[in-house]
Amino acid sequence: MKKKIIYGVIALCVILLVVFLVTRKGSKGKAGEVFTVKRASVTYSTEQTGIIKAQVGAIVKVGTRATGAVNKLRFQVGDYVKKGDLIVEIDDREVLANLRNAEAAVEGQRRDLDAKNAQNLYNKTNYEREQRLLAKEYTTKDSVEKARRELDVSRAQVELGKAKVREAQEKLKAMKVSYSYTKIYAPISGYISAVATQEGETVVSGLSASTLITVIDPAKLEMWIYVDETDIGRVKPGLKVEYWVDAYREKMFSGKVDRIYPQPEIKENIVYYLAIVKIDPNDALALKPEMTSHVRIIIEEKPNVIVVPNGAIRFEDKKNVVYVKSKGKTGPREVTPGVRDEKFTEIISGLAEGEQVVIPSVTPSAKKPAATPGPKK
Repeated sequence: MKKKIIYGVIALCVILLVVFLVTRKGSKGKAGEVFTVKRASVTYSTEQTGIIKAQVGAIVKVGTRATGAVNKLRFQVGDYVKKGDLIVEIDDREVLANLRNAEAAVEGQRRDLDAKNAQNLYNKTNYEREQRLLAKEYTTKDSVEKARRELDVSRAQVELGKAKVREAQEKLKAMKVSYSYTKIYAPISGYISAVATQEGETVVSGLSASTLITVIDPAKLEMWIYVDETDIGRVKPGLKVEYWVDAYREKMFSGKVDRIYPQPEIKENIVYYLAIVKIDPNDALALKPEMTSHVRIIIEEKPNVIVVPNGAIRFEDKKNVVYVKSKGKTGPREVTPGVRDEKFTEIISGLAEGEQVVIPSVTPSAKKPAATPGPKK
């Protein structure tokens, strides 16, 4: 009798344990917030770090090949200049004197050429006259031959005179170029970022032009995005980019990936590839070179699709499932997820708009860390 009672107690305990386990399994995922399945836009993106850089040609170092004292320095660091503005004047007295000598040399060679042309014209006329006289036997062949030789010589002198005029003219052009080096004009519009000389100082020209002033165009900026090698396969030219900088945390800038450099950069044993984004000139006025940017590259956007919160999807028995609440009961249902962003996941199949799913409660230890502060979307 005692054995029967013991066996009965054991059987009752086993039944209670089974019921408890089944009830626990069946209620798994039931507790939590209820979400009504809806349609929304899902954006799949990757977050990277970038640096604002000046474009090629945005920074111009202005120099001169003239030697002399700086007579006038019209701008200083921080001043804005327009393309074509006169920014530096160098002592031009010596160059100007050489220029005047070159002009005089050209004038002298032209007058010499005029004299040779006149002599050549006389010799030509004389030769033609001697030929007519010979036809009437009023002169000798020797006189005709002498007139012809004089004509040949005068023609050669004219060609030599022309060559000397061209030579003098080329020297004059060279002197005009040298003179132009004494007046320095802004090649682009922008701000003066560096000044390497001051008024009264003497600049000496060598094999290369001495840099006097550096001008930077603030509107010609681009962004270098350091894309991790694990993400570079999804980044393509033309993708939309959103970014912000610490100086303007509440402002979101945008652009598109222009090109991707094939040469990798290795930093701290991590391989990166540079994705270049051209910055809109209006945005560039608010940015500065070497600013760090926080970048979001939009890989894929899907509008008006079935979505559920990311926390509603669970992976059980090698399947993606959500717990659907219907007629007061909650049970698992297999779904096919698609694109996922920070809040929602697209559901390709398995759910319909208007159904209700249960989002499991998240314990404080399981919460995700707070995101880096940035602009509100």
